[in-house]
Amino acid sequence: MGNVVSSVLSIGFEAAKNLLFEKAKYILELEAHLEALEKVKPDLEDAKVALKGKLEMNFRNGLGRDERCKVWISKVEAIQPKVTKLLEDSTAEIERLSMCGYCSSNFFLTYCYGRDVLETLKEVQSLLSSKPSGEVASTGPPPGIEERATEPTVGLEKMLETTWSHLMEKDVGILGLYGMGGVGKSTLLEKINEKLVEKKDEFEVVIFVLVSRDLQVEKIQNEIGERLGICDEERFVMLLDDIWEKVKLKDIGIPFPSQANGSKVVFTTRSKVVCGRMRSHHVLEVKKLDEENAWELFRRNFRGNNTLSDPEIHKLARQLCEKCGGLPLALNVIGETMAYKTSVPEWQCAIDDLDSNAGGYPEVEDEILKILKFSYDDLKDERVKQCFQYCALFPQDAGIDKDVLVEYWISEGIIDEGGDRKRTINEGHKIIGDLVRACLLMTVDTSEKVKMHDVLRQMALWVASSFGEKEENFIVKTCAGLKDMPKVTDWKAVRRMSLGRNEIRDISISPDCPNLTTLLLTRSGTLANISGEFFLSMPKLVILDLSTNINLAKLPEEVSKLVSLRHLDLSTTCLENLPEGLGKLTQLRYFALRGVRTRPSLSVISSLVNIEMLLLHDTTFVSRELIDDIKLMKNLKGLGVSINDVVVLKRLLSIPRLASCIQHITLERVISKDGPLQFETAMASLRSIEIQGGTISDIMEHTRYGGRSTSAISFQNLSVVKISRVNGMQDLSWLVFAPNVISIHVMWSSRELQEIISREKVFGILNEGSSIVPFRKLREIQLRFLMELKSIYWERLELPSLERVFIMMCPKLKKLPFSKERAYYFDLRAHNEEWFERLEWEDEAIED
Repeated sequence: MGNVVSSVLSIGFEAAKNLLFEKAKYILELEAHLEALEKVKPDLEDAKVALKGKLEMNFRNGLGRDERCKVWISKVEAIQPKVTKLLEDSTAEIERLSMCGYCSSNFFLTYCYGRDVLETLKEVQSLLSSKPSGEVASTGPPPGIEERATEPTVGLEKMLETTWSHLMEKDVGILGLYGMGGVGKSTLLEKINEKLVEKKDEFEVVIFVLVSRDLQVEKIQNEIGERLGICDEERFVMLLDDIWEKVKLKDIGIPFPSQANGSKVVFTTRSKVVCGRMRSHHVLEVKKLDEENAWELFRRNFRGNNTLSDPEIHKLARQLCEKCGGLPLALNVIGETMAYKTSVPEWQCAIDDLDSNAGGYPEVEDEILKILKFSYDDLKDERVKQCFQYCALFPQDAGIDKDVLVEYWISEGIIDEGGDRKRTINEGHKIIGDLVRACLLMTVDTSEKVKMHDVLRQMALWVASSFGEKEENFIVKTCAGLKDMPKVTDWKAVRRMSLGRNEIRDISISPDCPNLTTLLLTRSGTLANISGEFFLSMPKLVILDLSTNINLAKLPEEVSKLVSLRHLDLSTTCLENLPEGLGKLTQLRYFALRGVRTRPSLSVISSLVNIEMLLLHDTTFVSRELIDDIKLMKNLKGLGVSINDVVVLKRLLSIPRLASCIQHITLERVISKDGPLQFETAMASLRSIEIQGGTISDIMEHTRYGGRSTSAISFQNLSVVKISRVNGMQDLSWLVFAPNVISIHVMWSSRELQEIISREKVFGILNEGSSIVPFRKLREIQLRFLMELKSIYWERLELPSLERVFIMMCPKLKKLPFSKERAYYFDLRAHNEEWFERLEWEDEAIED
């Protein structure tokens, strides 16, 4: 009997021991099981993607779909979220373990978690071992046009209509769609595919191929498969999405579209250059959404909840929507992220973060910034990448002056064509063009400026901060309402700082900034004082811009400690004097002191012998003594001056080296009694001229108008002309020698002024065959209070760039050099209806 009891107890003990060890391994082997699960997770995803790709290829080639594959994929997609959650919780669960993994602070919870991990691991391993091959038998020819699932769009309807209209034109075989990343190009292409499905009688075969950055000809050929091979004589449409370089149609087996074969190719790209290289017959830009459509798209993310019913959140949502800048990608991602955030602080925090650290949101970084960064990565030249990053220093939505931007790049040493300033400036403008064509910068109404989309600006700052790891590399706090200097954790890390358009009154800190190269402190109307200590530890500072601080009356002597300074802008301040130590800045190459009406002494100028750009216009009147100081600047390439004495003007124009440097000139109350001014020596470089008051008959000799060659007497770079209250001028015929003028303002001038361009004067050079086209780039003309003006030009002009016309109190002006239709467009009737009705029009019956 005792043996039986002993045997039963022994068996029971053994079973209990086995059960205990079986359960204990959930804890004892937890770390090993997690490691194994982490390892098989990507294998499962890769297997799923590969099988899906094979099924898609089978379908395109007319093969059936294996139901076993669909079941397997559904099982994988069901278990993947569980795998992700278990791995996300692993850190907290491991921390519960103690005694080298043999015990837990909460045995039951760890036991349950460990059991789930092991069971999930076994299920994943089973799925991987049972993955079907995806091979199926052929069931017939491939479909001619493949339907693609699309979602309803917002704001693309008009663009879709325009694109479709051009696509259906007989002479359009290749159509290019370009625009910045995330603007909706792929969605538009999918909508084109959808319309082609509806128009099956138009084309026999439509093929949609996602190309992406890494162009692989074999991949495209595989995508096409046999679908074109069986229909060589049939009309096709090839839709190529997201191309980054020229796709040679011949290499992928596509005949070149023509009117004869009636086939089409439509592609999307982020680069306008690619549109040219693809020999597009027509090119369309896909632009961001307007404010109304942007809000509608953003609001769609909140259907099904009442988050926006809170008035305060609704207001903040509007602000957040504006920060997306009409970019559909950003509107969707940020909208989805905020859809169920119901507290005002969460929304306010999101707005603040997007202003300063957009990369702090995983969704923004992964789904927006990384996608937009492809455009940045595609820039081949490291200098161009640096130039792009620099653009992020400017305030959001602000126009960036191209000339100022290029000067910054030069001073920072980003661009340098071997010391040849003209070539370097041209290279800078070429880079701006490259960035515009890559859709990384945008043009604005005026050709002198560009701007950066807000979301691209965040991407640039993210890249500049080493992808969020060094956030204080670039400190950009523009338009932030700052009343004091921002708090910086590590000033030594700061390389560039931009604090424009704030409310800082006093700067009295003494930061240690050994690596700071650019400091932009512009347009702070409240800034009145900067202490000397502020500049003591900035040995590498090369750019200091304090312009448009209208209350800044004094600059400390310690500015002379900025031994590396190359670019100094003190324009539109109220400085009473310049620091004597300014003359010690021997590295200074660019010095701007425009619009300083307090007229500070310029005696220090004589020490700045290495200056290349000196801009003093609208500050003080140049004297003969100052001209002598400027003559000492042997490296001078650009000059801006104000003059109120004809003797001084003639002296300046008589020195060819200085005259050829004049880029901006303002003449105030200059009286020239002995004939026209001799501006011929300053023609080549002059960019703007303003004449206020005085008596001047002309700015060049009348005899020059009759010359056969105009190249030697051309104001090639002149863009802005302003003339007011000037006596003696009968006309402004010299403007025909300014082919690139974009803005003309004339007002309150003398009774002698009867014509803008005199036919009699220019007849000799505007004869048949002349290359001169007057005002071809003119964007704006304003004529005010010109009581004797009778004519602008004697016949109609094309004026292809004209955008704005303002005419007021010119009662004798009876004819305009453009059509009545354009006059209505410029709303000229509103200024003086009676005068407008008296105007005469060529072929008035047709005009009416």
